[in-house]
Amino acid sequence: MQVVNLSKIIASSILVAFLAACSSTGETTDASASAQAAQVAAEAASLAQTQADAQALKDAQAAAAAAAAAALIEAQALADAEAAQQAADNAAAQLAAQKQQAQKAAQALAHVIYFDFDQSTIKAEFRTALNGHAAYLSQNPSAKIVLEGHADERGTREYNIALGERRGNAVSRYLVVQGVSIGAIEVVSFGEERPVNSGSDSASLAENRRVEVRYVNY
Repeated sequence: MQVVNLSKIIASSILVAFLAACSSTGETTDASASAQAAQVAAEAASLAQTQADAQALKDAQAAAAAAAAAALIEAQALADAEAAQQAADNAAAQLAAQKQQAQKAAQALAHVIYFDFDQSTIKAEFRTALNGHAAYLSQNPSAKIVLEGHADERGTREYNIALGERRGNAVSRYLVVQGVSIGAIEVVSFGEERPVNSGSDSASLAENRRVEVRYVNY
């Protein structure tokens, strides 16, 4: 629209100059009329150029503002992404530290549960340790354990295999009641085959009546 207006101005200016030249009474020669027309045209062209330059400057400023806004949005998005990544890294580090602490706590618990002769009942003194194992297993679904049942040498081999299994199952049931997934537990029995003490006195035999809690992975 501005270009059209400028064209009209230039055309009108030239027309005015031409008419002025044509209406000269002799005081103005053809040369001076042409010069006047040229001056008017030059002034009109200068005005048109000034307005064009002003529009170009305005367009450039608008483009610069748009580019700055886009750069600001991109920078904010980058900052948000970096902040989110930092938060995720911090959360992962905290989780790893908590898991390591829990692993140490589980490792510090009693891993051997002892039983009375020919019994598979869990004694009260071992419940605290089993509760600790249950808490760790419940909080760490990927952790798995094997409960190894054992017996002393008294009785037949077949009977002691069955007794070791009963003891392992007793510990398994206790853990499940405390919230541990049955899928996290495996029970095996070695009967009298793996004594930790080869003696035949009461104290030695008592050490062999046991269930060992072994973690497959923490």
